[in-house]
Amino acid sequence: MTKILAIAGVTVRDALRQKLAVNLLVFALLVIGASQVLAELTFGEQYRIIADLTLSAAGLFGTLIAVFLGANLIAGDVQRRSLYPVLAKPVSRTQYVLGRYAGLLAVLLLNLAVMAATTIAVLGYYRRGFGFLTATPLLLAFAGLAAQLAMVAAIALVFSAFTNVTLAAIATLALTAAGHSARVALPFWRTSALGRGLAMVVPDLAALDWKVAVVYSDHVADAALTLGYAALYTAAVLALGSAIFARRDLR
Repeated sequence: MTKILAIAGVTVRDALRQKLAVNLLVFALLVIGASQVLAELTFGEQYRIIADLTLSAAGLFGTLIAVFLGANLIAGDVQRRSLYPVLAKPVSRTQYVLGRYAGLLAVLLLNLAVMAATTIAVLGYYRRGFGFLTATPLLLAFAGLAAQLAMVAAIALVFSAFTNVTLAAIATLALTAAGHSARVALPFWRTSALGRGLAMVVPDLAALDWKVAVVYSDHVADAALTLGYAALYTAAVLALGSAIFARRDLR
């Protein structure tokens, strides 16, 4: 566990050097600036519009960071040959993969926490209080976003374990896009054996998108079950990534 945490710490520091803080600042300014404009253009709908805007932006920003950071973690280390000194130490490849993933997940959660805090502050300003946190599933929606990002990060890490950075990013983006369309395509996929196989591989990211429930103050059904599915999918993908990387010839 100590080795995994050490690798995770290095991953966090490397990510922060890639100007992640700038992305967070841009997001915060975007939300605050857009909310001021919307306040002038709308009447009585600020909550719905700002909630929709911020959750959409959080999902987009978070996904892009997960994809491009995740795709570069292992594949980038192999290309730069910075991986070899680490594996020369008493560190297994599985520990390396889990450490890299833990660091990436910590960065994504930090990113999402800043986005959530900014969203809550802006909505609290317009609602003159924070009662909306109990009246709407806003916090649960951010938990769903966190689960989505955890799944996307695991997928990016798997592709990064056996291919180069560019292909890993493209493949992860494609699978992520398919995951957001899964709810629409799932009834058609189940009509064939190939489709049923795809339904098991493609992450159902749409099931974790609770933005509409936040906008219309609806109840989210089976949230615990859906979050459990995300945890199991992430664990399975990480296990696959570890197995692939353990058998990869790095010579």
